Amino acid sequence: MMSFLAGINTISNVLEKVLIAISLTILLSLSAIIIVAVFSRFSGASLYWYDEVSAILLAWLTFYGSALCALKRSHMGFGGLVASLSLGVRKLVFLLSEFIVIAFFVVMAWASYYLLEIFGDETLTSLEFITLSFAQSALPIGAVLFVVAQLCSFPKAWEMVCKGSTQEEEEIQDAIRDAKKDMAEVMEVVK
Repeated sequence: MMSFLAGINTISNVLEKVLIAISLTILLSLSAIIIVAVFSRFSGASLYWYDEVSAILLAWLTFYGSALCALKRSHMGFGGLVASLSLGVRKLVFLLSEFIVIAFFVVMAWASYYLLEIFGDETLTSLEFITLSFAQSALPIGAVLFVVAQLCSFPKAWEMVCKGSTQEEEEIQDAIRDAKKDMAEVMEVVK
């Protein structure tokens, strides 16, 4: 069991780094395109393609960023409400919500993959060398990554549900521990 959890932690850590790198790359690219587009418009040579590309990059950022949030369990939820329920009801509500979320994203991955097949060789309006299938690929990829992130973060979330704790409470406790550790280090330096 411990090796299984260690394997999940390894996958989670790698997935987190990959999602951060992808999200950061998309964010920087989006920012650069918008800045260049603003300055080019002022110079009288407006980019004809930036609005379509920036809209696609924003969609990509949304899907990859949401998978990162799922991995960290930082999407909005009702953790305090669920934690206040009795243990049996709390477990049932948690499992039901996990099932609904994962089922939704599995259906979304399937449906969006089907849509990619429909687009075929259609291209963007402004950049005809970029296919719509490539531009819309964030939908099935993001949905699959969201499911993987939910499954990777499930054991820790289940542990918190069983304890009756919330992510916010865990983060507060971690911050208090870090502050106490920092204070102890400062006190050692002062002595």
